[in-house]
Amino acid sequence: MASGDLFNIGTSGLLAFQRALNTVSHNIANVNTEGYSRQSVQLATRPPQPTGYGFVGTGVETVTIRRSYDAFVETSVRSSTSAAAEFEAYHALASQLDNVVADADTGVNASLQRFFDAVQDVADTPASPAAREVMFNEAQLLATQFNELASWVDSVRRQVNNELQSGVSQLNQFSQAIAELNEAIVIEQGRANQPPNDLLDQRDTLIRQMSELVSVTTLEQDDGSVNVMIGTGQTLVRGSTATPLSVIQEAGDPGQLGVAVEGNGGVLVPVTKQLSGGRLGGVLNFRDHMLDPASNSLGLVAIGLGHFVNEQHQRGMDLDGMLGQDFFSVAQPQVLTVAGTPGNVAVSFEDVAQLTGADYKLQFDSGAWALTNALTGQNIPMTGSGTAADPFIAEGVAIEITAAPANGDTYMVRPTRTGAAEIQMVLANSRQIAAAAPVRSAAATANTGTGVISPGTVVDITNPAFQTVSGQLSPPVLVRFTSGTSYDLYDNSNPASPVLLEAGIAYDPATGAEVFPTPSGIDHGYRMSVNGAPAAGDEFNTEYNTGGIGDNRNALLLAALATDDLMYGGSASIADSYNRLVADVATGTRQAETNSLAKQRILDQATATRESISGVNLDEEAANLVRYQQAYQAAAQVISTANSLFDTLLNAVSR
Repeated sequence: MASGDLFNIGTSGLLAFQRALNTVSHNIANVNTEGYSRQSVQLATRPPQPTGYGFVGTGVETVTIRRSYDAFVETSVRSSTSAAAEFEAYHALASQLDNVVADADTGVNASLQRFFDAVQDVADTPASPAAREVMFNEAQLLATQFNELASWVDSVRRQVNNELQSGVSQLNQFSQAIAELNEAIVIEQGRANQPPNDLLDQRDTLIRQMSELVSVTTLEQDDGSVNVMIGTGQTLVRGSTATPLSVIQEAGDPGQLGVAVEGNGGVLVPVTKQLSGGRLGGVLNFRDHMLDPASNSLGLVAIGLGHFVNEQHQRGMDLDGMLGQDFFSVAQPQVLTVAGTPGNVAVSFEDVAQLTGADYKLQFDSGAWALTNALTGQNIPMTGSGTAADPFIAEGVAIEITAAPANGDTYMVRPTRTGAAEIQMVLANSRQIAAAAPVRSAAATANTGTGVISPGTVVDITNPAFQTVSGQLSPPVLVRFTSGTSYDLYDNSNPASPVLLEAGIAYDPATGAEVFPTPSGIDHGYRMSVNGAPAAGDEFNTEYNTGGIGDNRNALLLAALATDDLMYGGSASIADSYNRLVADVATGTRQAETNSLAKQRILDQATATRESISGVNLDEEAANLVRYQQAYQAAAQVISTANSLFDTLLNAVSR
């Protein structure tokens, strides 16, 4: 073999091992660089030279510098990163909500208990100014507690909006940077016909960081670029072009933000529902599945409290002999216009006991209205025709359509969302607490039988008997027994000359009888029962409870609201309804914590797998460094030997 061949072979080895040493040094230098994939030099023998005595080797050549990379593992890391970030964000927000609603100081449960304890104290001593003042103050504190908790929930909603704005801004930065890297990779790969490993690592790192914000899928193109899709398929990067996202106000809801992408003609197309995974998916999932339901449930508790307390309080009488007023102000359902004309739909409460705390989408399509649960999409049956006289009725809500609709008209109905924010205590002073019942009964002193009449309970304060003349019962009623088994009913407005209302009403001493309603249908809005064995001529009368400041009948009924099953179709008390909210939030938070820990373990495993493939092992690199150094020195020795042979040849020729 000629010395020139030795020079070429030695030089090829020298250059190859120099590149190998450079690559090992590059690996060592980037041992702590995020996203760096270990690189290795791929060597191959040069084509051999044919001779008459066989093929003679011509040395080594560098084929490529390859990065240690597994596309499947990288995809697994991205998906695990998205899942871990999603549940971490969800759990962080859920923990805040859980800590507040369950806390004795910031939650409502303790305030509810103190309020109803104060009501019971008034029932025990209805004429006590001190007990009334405590009840008055506790009612104010309870309303304030609802308001403050609702305000805090709104601050969490603003936090979600801020997270959304920040996340969209970061997504736009990532997508633009990836698009620029796509362009650089295509150029460099076309120029060298070799993969630009460091640029590929940078792009993978950006995509992985993007997956912390939202779930990411990629599609590699023939030219080396990748298309990046987020969520359920919205393309953010196509080659060297990035599509920016925008934050928009959700249709019909000024307090809620969404995400949109620019479509044809510059029109913003909402894509919020298409986003999933990552931190953004977590905060959106928290908003839709925990924050909104919790806000609605809190509002439902406030509306239930206000409605049922008002209803019972109006059936009572205050210290000045006046019928009870509203105790609390109660929020009305919200109607938000998504598509259509605002004001064409009016919503009110039909039966607070049937409210569920859900939000609804009301849509007119194909000539008919349909109501669906806004969260689950479940169809909600409605009765009625939607007119003022016959409104749609569904889950405690009455819906009236006030104008002719058009196909596509869509409205969001939120019956309870603002309940906690808007509740207020509206009584002017503690004298207006209606602890007494406005009716009372009495038996004539001359009665000879053993019959007794109950004190009376109001069931319909709107009855003309209470509303015709303020502070009077119109008319007072006289019950006169004509025998032991029958009695007549009189209008006793003029005791000297009672007016017969209904005669010959049958009476059974074994079971007694309700005075109202009478067999002919007379009903004065209250209930009194006669029991025992009255004698012929015995009389009982009903009248307005004038001067009844020591009466506690209505206060007792108010106190009973604490335990009466009035909510959720008669399955829960007011306090139970709040406890249900606390339990739902606690359960959701615990589930989020469990999922977060599980997803983090999966991410750790995927990351460890990636590191085992792509990570730099300093011990291994040190061994490679020695191996390539020795090979380099040996190649240099080959060149030195070739040089000696060449010198010997020159010396021989020169002689």
